[in-house]
Amino acid sequence: MKSGNKKGILLLIFISIILCVACLIEYALLSSSREQNRKLRSGQVQAENSRKATAAKKKQELAGDGVKAHGKLSVKGIDLTDKNGDKVQLRGMSSHGLLWYPEYTNYASIYETKKHGANMFRIAMYSDDGNGNGGYIQNPELSWKLMQAAIENTLAADMYAVVDWHVLREQNPLHNVDKAKEFFSKVSALYGDEAGVIYEICNEPNGDTTWEDIVEYASQVIPVIRENASDAVILVGTPDYSYSITKVKKDALPYSNLMYSYHFYAGQYDSAYKNMIEDCQKDGIPIFVSEWGINTEQGGQDALKQGTEFADYLNQNGISFAAWSLCNKDEVFSSLKPECNKYASWKEEDFTEVGKILFSVLKGR
Repeated sequence: MKSGNKKGILLLIFISIILCVACLIEYALLSSSREQNRKLRSGQVQAENSRKATAAKKKQELAGDGVKAHGKLSVKGIDLTDKNGDKVQLRGMSSHGLLWYPEYTNYASIYETKKHGANMFRIAMYSDDGNGNGGYIQNPELSWKLMQAAIENTLAADMYAVVDWHVLREQNPLHNVDKAKEFFSKVSALYGDEAGVIYEICNEPNGDTTWEDIVEYASQVIPVIRENASDAVILVGTPDYSYSITKVKKDALPYSNLMYSYHFYAGQYDSAYKNMIEDCQKDGIPIFVSEWGINTEQGGQDALKQGTEFADYLNQNGISFAAWSLCNKDEVFSSLKPECNKYASWKEEDFTEVGKILFSVLKGR
């Protein structure tokens, strides 16, 4: 074989070897790339599945504790129970006066409380604000429009609406009993068949108001509600700003599906709440904490600790509650700072020290 031919053959062999090596390297690189892509896609799928699972869990949690889940409520013994007869705890925020801070009763604000764990919203309709411009008696048309909108927004969020006739400045609910009957006749006529509406007939009787006065008042108002809402849950206020609940024991009202309101403000009151509540419950008196809050002006930082302990007690015992209040009013009871002008999507820095506690306990046990 000629020398030239040999050289040609060797060159071809060398080129073939180079090409084979290049192909092997390319194959290895492609295999590595495919493996990396597979792992990347797998990670993306896992992350997406995790996000979907988290979203589904969150959606289930939000949907599983409201009116759709629990339906029409009733009172069995000392417990608030749902459509299945199981004990249920309602937890939520209370509005401030509806004519003063209506912006916090919009759907977005109410739903935001639900995202923090609430399944109820209390709507405070001051009956008479005492200065001629902030109550139902002074402004019935606007009051009714705002109340109806707030109820609709609460029900749309699949939450229970507590309709609060906010007796305060007039002290004795008997002073405006005819207006109360008018108001609750309108509400019950419209929402008598609605499982998500609860009626609170007198927020905080005070001054010289006796339990006998409250019994007389309730005996006139409850039948008006029952004409349209035959078995709705009704909350009845108690003397001394709904603090003296033990006075109910001597003469409980003879109606079904009633609960009695107890109000507590950490920093203002001592820690006798446990004895008072349990004393009533032993005698079959069902308690609903339709308003509680924290007063750091009187109790300082100790009020924050006492408030946390009180809320923990309610959650541990499944006692329903509404916290005062959802607004940015410049006062110690407000949950939002005065400079916060947002109506939803609140962040930690938007809450007052009191508000951080009020919102943290909404999830319950």
